[in-house]
Amino acid sequence: MTHSLRAPLRILAQHSVGAARCFSVSAIAHSKPTSKEVASKEAVSKGSSKPLVRETSESPEELNSRPLPYLSFALGVPTPPSAAKPTWSERREKLVSQDHRMASRKAIVKEATRGYFHDFHAIKSHGGKTWRAPNTLIKDERALWFPRVEGTRLSDKKKVNTVDMLRGKVSIIALLGSKISEEHTRSTYKDALETFATHPAFQLVQINLQTNPLKSYLVSLFLSSLRTQIPPELHATYMLSSQDLELEKDLLGLHNKHVGYTYLIDHQGRIRWAAGAFAEPAESTALKTCTAILLDRALEAKKPKK
Repeated sequence: MTHSLRAPLRILAQHSVGAARCFSVSAIAHSKPTSKEVASKEAVSKGSSKPLVRETSESPEELNSRPLPYLSFALGVPTPPSAAKPTWSERREKLVSQDHRMASRKAIVKEATRGYFHDFHAIKSHGGKTWRAPNTLIKDERALWFPRVEGTRLSDKKKVNTVDMLRGKVSIIALLGSKISEEHTRSTYKDALETFATHPAFQLVQINLQTNPLKSYLVSLFLSSLRTQIPPELHATYMLSSQDLELEKDLLGLHNKHVGYTYLIDHQGRIRWAAGAFAEPAESTALKTCTAILLDRALEAKKPKK
C-alpha cells in the first residue's frame, strides 16, 4: 500500500516544480554564463517580469526586499467562452482530456504543498501584490478572454453569466471574496467609476466569488442585507458566484484568495488591463485613462461605416 502511494507522489512532486515556475521568463543555464547572459541576469534581477508569488521557502521579508515587476503577460483564457452552459458531453470530453487532467494535477499539487495560512502570510509581502498594473492597455493582438463565470444576480436572484453581461460594453470587473478585497478593488476603480458611471457603454461588474460551500451558503442567506450595502444602481451588475476557478487562477493572475483583483474588459470580452490589492496612485490613473480609450474605441466601432 505504501509503495503504491509513493509513485503518484513522486510524479506529483515533479509537476509541482513546473507549476511553481510557470511564469518564469527564462531558464537558468547550468554552464558558465557568457557576458550577454550576465547582463541579461542583471536586468532580470533589477526588474524581473516574473510575479512575486510567495513560495513556501520564502519569507515575506525576502519578497519585500525585491521590487514589484509590472504585469508583462496577457491574462485570460485563449478561446472566447460561450454564453451557453456546457452540455454533458462537452463536460465529459473536458474531464477526460489530457490537458484538463494535467492542469488538475498541477492545481492539486500546488494547493497541497502550501500551508493553510499561506495566502494570509503572503499579504505581508507588498500588501498581497505580486505585480504592478501596466501603464497602458494590453495590446489588441495579445489580449485574451475573461472566462465564463455564472452566478446569481443581486437585483432579482436570476442566474446570469459574464459572457452575456460583458457583451458590447466596456466593463470594469471587481473580483472579490471578502471585505478587504472589496476595499482593494474600490481603491482601484473609484476614480474611473466616478468619471464614467453615466456613460452608456460603461459598467462596473462586481463578482462576489465564494468557492467555500459553507461560506457561499451563508452569504446567499444574507442577500437582502447585501442589497442594503451595495448602491441600488449597481445591483443589476453584482453577481454572487460559487464557481470553482482553480484551473483559471494562474491564467487570471489570481495569486492570493484574500486579495481583490480588478480587470478592464473591452466590448469583445477581452482583458485589456488588470490590477491586484490596494491601488497605487499610478494604477488608478492608468485604469481611468485606459477606460477612456476603450470607450472611445467602442463608440467608434458602433458608428456606421461609410
